[in-house]
Amino acid sequence: MSPNYELINKTLKADDFTVHFEHNIQEVIFWDGIYIVLLSIPNEVNEVDNIYGVNSSGKVIWKIENPTKAFKLNKNEQGYDYMALSIYVHMNMSAEGVFIANTFFGMIYIFDYKTGV
Repeated sequence: MSPNYELINKTLKADDFTVHFEHNIQEVIFWDGIYIVLLSIPNEVNEVDNIYGVNSSGKVIWKIENPTKAFKLNKNEQGYDYMALSIYVHMNMSAEGVFIANTFFGMIYIFDYKTGV
């Protein structure tokens, strides 16, 4: 069942709660009582872990893993600086219920919608 919710720039508003984020909301997927929220991050901002899980009470319960941890990046790897600063730009859910986030540089991260890991 899909809940009633509204996106207004930086705000996710549902029947029972309102959550304000620091940046505009790009996309929301609601699944199994959790709102998975992708924020649109401006170029001048260094935040890269920009996907959040919000429960049905409006509490932020997780923030997605930073790309340096999610992709086990090593500071000595070629392109580390670019990859480490690569924001998540898209997310989707497969037909099997698998959540996938894509970074600006095309890296794919499969994550658990209950934990963000």
